[in-house]
Amino acid sequence: MAEKIITKFQNMYAALDRLGKKKEAAVVWGFFLALVFGVVIGTGTLISGFHLVDDWEFAKYVDWMTLEHRSLWDVMKEAVGYDLTMRFRPLYYINRVLMAAVFGINLTAMSVIKAFEIVIALAALYYCAREMKCNMAYAFLFALTVMVGYQSAVWWKLGPQESYDIMMFAIGFCLLLKWLRTGKRWYSFASMGAFFLMSIYKEPFILLLPFVGLYVLYEQMRGRKVTWKNLWMAVRPRLPYLLTLGVLFAAEIFLLVFVIGTNNYSYVGLDESLTLEQYRQAWSLAAHTDLKWYVRFGVVMILILLTYWEQVKKLGWEALLTASIIVPQCVSYSKTSMTERYILPCVLGFAFFFVITGCNLKALSGKRRILYLLCLLLMLAAHGRVTIREARYFAYRGQSIRTMMEHTLELAGGTDQKVLSCFAPNLEGNRTMYYWFRLHGYDEIFYWEEEKGKINRSFGAREDEEADFEDIDIVVMYNEEDRHWCYTPSLDLSGFTENKCGTITMYVRDGAFE
Repeated sequence: MAEKIITKFQNMYAALDRLGKKKEAAVVWGFFLALVFGVVIGTGTLISGFHLVDDWEFAKYVDWMTLEHRSLWDVMKEAVGYDLTMRFRPLYYINRVLMAAVFGINLTAMSVIKAFEIVIALAALYYCAREMKCNMAYAFLFALTVMVGYQSAVWWKLGPQESYDIMMFAIGFCLLLKWLRTGKRWYSFASMGAFFLMSIYKEPFILLLPFVGLYVLYEQMRGRKVTWKNLWMAVRPRLPYLLTLGVLFAAEIFLLVFVIGTNNYSYVGLDESLTLEQYRQAWSLAAHTDLKWYVRFGVVMILILLTYWEQVKKLGWEALLTASIIVPQCVSYSKTSMTERYILPCVLGFAFFFVITGCNLKALSGKRRILYLLCLLLMLAAHGRVTIREARYFAYRGQSIRTMMEHTLELAGGTDQKVLSCFAPNLEGNRTMYYWFRLHGYDEIFYWEEEKGKINRSFGAREDEEADFEDIDIVVMYNEEDRHWCYTPSLDLSGFTENKCGTITMYVRDGAFE
């Protein structure tokens, strides 16, 4: 059975490789467009609306520009300036403010833009693999291995930066490969521009710049012994590019370490207060959850490759390139390990070694090659199932939130009756409530603090204003279907009628809206 599957796979890529460039481009773009939009439309993520996380920022910027009448420049300056006190993501916030200015709170339009980013990223990754001498089937496999799995959350979530960054990396790397192959200088300038845009969008992608420099050396050193003379001969023709790359990397790391400060990053970096056992537990958890298929199939594929020990010993450069991607990312996420979107860009290293290097290993043949390819295909199938499952949950959660907010607005809008939001400790959930309802003309939202047993406004000019529970007419909270749920508020809801909206539950005071 396995041999038949692999034979069909081999026949498929043999047929694909007989296509001309125009037909190949049509197949590539058509396939990725159908795949991405098939998932986001078919599962409903495209129209799922607000989620109680990063989406509140769009509502905040629209609030500032419409209700507070701030200029686009002032909003952009404040958003970027505030972020630079904690992080280094200037282009990310410029993009978010511009999106809010253009689309308002039309998250469906933004989701379409996000889906196109993923299509471009997949196509660019495909062409990277083609430039690295992979046939069409392996190029598809490379792109899908990078983008399909728990990290597919970046296909539909509007907060994560990884979709844009992986797109810019893939474009930059593809242009770099074209420059190395053709020698046309404009490719080098364009690739450096793409890497610069990538590096100012999210910090972990800065750590890909050393991989880029090493890859330039790798291409120049092929077939040569590693000596100082050969290294210099390899560096010399590419010296301006490598120096520019090195200066960019050094400048941004300097900013992160000495200006912004690494202590501002709550979920990344090393922490002296944590023990080695805590780090081990974090990585053990990741290996049994979001990284489990990479670990399980990776072990089998390593064992297969080790049966060709004499050939594997010659893969020193490839191992170094892989480590230059994976190790910095693992160190960066040592506190919490890798989950969901944080798997990017680490999985680039995995795909580079096991798809690009492994599949092109000439010695790999016979039944071992069949088993190796079967591992890659089964891993992709497992990750495909994860992608659909996570997309469906995301859509269901968004529909739950939309139902709750629209029903609450229908009941309380235009009145002075009060709503109590119980989404803390997820403050983003409370902020979503605040800005979304303000934009819809309603501003009687209060917030519950479980530890203090206190009800107040928490946001805006009247943030210290408190209310008694007897004045509350609608209470909204997570239920146990929602992944943010961590407790049920200690409120006496005996005089309320429960209305379950998927992962959110509303409680409406009896007789309040009669």
